[in-house]
Amino acid sequence: MHRWIKQSHQLTSPRGISTSALLCLLLLFVSVACAKQYDTEHLYTLGQTAEIDDWLVTVHSFSILPADQWHQPQESQVLCAVELTLQNNSRQIRYIMPEKQMMLLDRNNHAYVLDSSASVMAGRLHNWFVPQGGFDAGQKVYGAAAYQVPANAQHIRWVFRSGLLPWSGSVTFVLGDLSKQ
Repeated sequence: MHRWIKQSHQLTSPRGISTSALLCLLLLFVSVACAKQYDTEHLYTLGQTAEIDDWLVTVHSFSILPADQWHQPQESQVLCAVELTLQNNSRQIRYIMPEKQMMLLDRNNHAYVLDSSASVMAGRLHNWFVPQGGFDAGQKVYGAAAYQVPANAQHIRWVFRSGLLPWSGSVTFVLGDLSKQ
């Protein structure tokens, strides 16, 4: 019994705590370093299909959506949509949380999140809905991610992240400038 008390005291001593913290930090660095590395240099364009972590991702179009009397963009902004197809190419159910895994970036790498008014307009005009939730193995879903962005946004890119973890893979599609839409 006396030996157990002595050993447990060693674990709670400042030296034991710092050793444990250092070991945890080392394990974290090793796990991040050993995580899959992805080619961030390759960019995709409209119509191409990218494969990332058993997802097949195709962006078909990028378009400005007209507003209506109930769904108006803020001043100097426009509603736009990225028309896409997602396919779960794995053998298990996978989940998508679009507000965390689909983002629009501009020239300054400013990220735009999904916009509810733009999503309503995409659904109304084109029957495009935001792919989200569970995807069965092999399931293919067609829809759109819709955003509100400045009317003069340039060098727009759409990024799909394959998961929620920081080291999840991602693919980037070059969409161009809004002025050319």
